[in-house]
Amino acid sequence: MVSRHRHLINTLAALCAVIGFVVGGHALAATHQASQGAAPTSRQHIALWTTSRPPQGRADRAVRPAAPGPLRIRRPDALVLLPAAARPAAVARLERRPGVDAVAVLSRGGIDIRGHRLTLLGADADIRGLTPTLTARSDALWASVARGELTVSYAKAQQWRRRLGATLVVSARHGYFPVRLGAFAALGLGAADGLVSASEAKTLGFRPARELVVSAPHLDLDRLRSEIARIFGPGAHMHSLRPQPVNQAALLSAYARATIPPPYLALYRAAATTCAGLPWTVLAAIGAVETGHGSNTHVSSKGAMGPMQFLPSTFGAFAVDGDHDGTADINDPDDAVYTAARYLCYAGAGLGGQSLYDAIWAYNHADWYVREVLNLAVAYS
Repeated sequence: MVSRHRHLINTLAALCAVIGFVVGGHALAATHQASQGAAPTSRQHIALWTTSRPPQGRADRAVRPAAPGPLRIRRPDALVLLPAAARPAAVARLERRPGVDAVAVLSRGGIDIRGHRLTLLGADADIRGLTPTLTARSDALWASVARGELTVSYAKAQQWRRRLGATLVVSARHGYFPVRLGAFAALGLGAADGLVSASEAKTLGFRPARELVVSAPHLDLDRLRSEIARIFGPGAHMHSLRPQPVNQAALLSAYARATIPPPYLALYRAAATTCAGLPWTVLAAIGAVETGHGSNTHVSSKGAMGPMQFLPSTFGAFAVDGDHDGTADINDPDDAVYTAARYLCYAGAGLGGQSLYDAIWAYNHADWYVREVLNLAVAYS
């Protein structure tokens, strides 16, 4: 009897093992078949996202340090456009050239969000130290980039401002993807509407390693151009990212003389010289829009105060003792205007173009404000 029971038990165990093998083998086969099948269509990508399933074809989202080691902020001097993807050995040769401090490799591509076209850059964390100081210092921003989220330039923030933190469906070269809008920032990297990580750029199908940002502050631009041509060939084109010199004395209209109080006029022109590429007219326009050149130094509903309407916390972080009396006072015109010049410079205002727009937007987050400041600056020049 015991042997019969034992035989029955062994038979049942063997049968269970066979069933487990068959079921398990079927599951593995189904998984393999799914992985070998056709990629999901664009509509399937949207369906997967809207039903909260894991997105298909996405890059690894593991958070990694945004900037290993101590952060060194360097001024970008040139943007290089390459005819083909940069070889790592060639990039290393450029980095070793005397006078070259840093080189960052960029990818570029386009996405569509609800009919709006954005041109984005893709980069590793080494681009961080080559962005404007305010951007480079934001740990939260670079942690967002490392997570695969999208950073949009201030110049394009108007239509997306209320969607910050939302996940948007974007159309890219490789299909439709959900991307979280993680931050707005001043980029200072030429004509680009936003930034994603290098891995995210690969997922979206950007052209890889076709651009370089170079920091070489002690090299003449012609010398740098020849070094780049020697390493990457005659098809490489270099564009300067250095601030353009501003003749502050030449920018002075009759309207400016008639409407700006002489002490403030002298102050704006002197403070602007502390930031290469920043026209004094922009400082003056901000002073006019904020308080009418100090005529109405009220405390705003958000707590901003003084002739340049700083929040005390912001002023404390960037304060300049403009009149050298040993104290930086938010209500002192000299200190406030010099601090405004420093803040704008840290946001990339000296680079001009889109970077100037971004810097003014960083000062006051409103497109109407930026347009009013720029229009007034033109009237002063």
